[in-house]
Amino acid sequence: MGIIRFVGRTAVASAFFAAGFAMCAHTWPPSTEGDPKTMSARNRETLSMFNSVQKSDIFQRLINDSRYRMLISSELIPEAHRFNHVGLGLMNSPKHLAVGPLVFINSKDGEMYSFCKLDSNLVGTDGKIHNGVISTLMDESLCFCGFPQLPSKRGVTAKLVINYYGKAAPDSMVLLVAKISEVHGRKCVIKGHIETFDESQNAPQKLADGECVLVQPKWFKYFDWVRIFD
Repeated sequence: MGIIRFVGRTAVASAFFAAGFAMCAHTWPPSTEGDPKTMSARNRETLSMFNSVQKSDIFQRLINDSRYRMLISSELIPEAHRFNHVGLGLMNSPKHLAVGPLVFINSKDGEMYSFCKLDSNLVGTDGKIHNGVISTLMDESLCFCGFPQLPSKRGVTAKLVINYYGKAAPDSMVLLVAKISEVHGRKCVIKGHIETFDESQNAPQKLADGECVLVQPKWFKYFDWVRIFD
């Protein structure tokens, strides 16, 4: 009787959770493409904040490579969901992360480049950009690179290892480079690094590198019909 009672209570609790999730979850509208020729006036204004990046050789190479799609990450997450996001919610302000990273992603080959402006209020007691900011960028960016490789295109961080080599100056631009190293069903391993980006195109300084293990929980498949992450 005890086992039957436990199973019954678990089933009822799970049913109410599923019903509540289905009724209350905010759906996720489709994202727009990042083609500069078709993007909105707001996106073009955002892109103008990356003027120094647009003049660089790497930007020109990526924008002219049909394998890569350009995205402005701050436009990928609807306003109603941004308070749940660290980079585009908690730290989104003129003196922190005024605009989300400018991303080039090659989903087929599992490669990604992300340019990010680190503003003046992201510093620690030493006057340099806090390593917590770098770890947040690494986590969110490596996951974003790995999402397309998972069956449902969504997942959670199972493990994140980061090695730090230096610190960025405030009001500086950084470049994150990520690449998929392994894919096994619901598990994906992404490696990447963050380096300084100098508009004068001086030799970059590696700030950190790391590895992220991204997994898709089994229960995610039961909510494929709810468009939350698309």
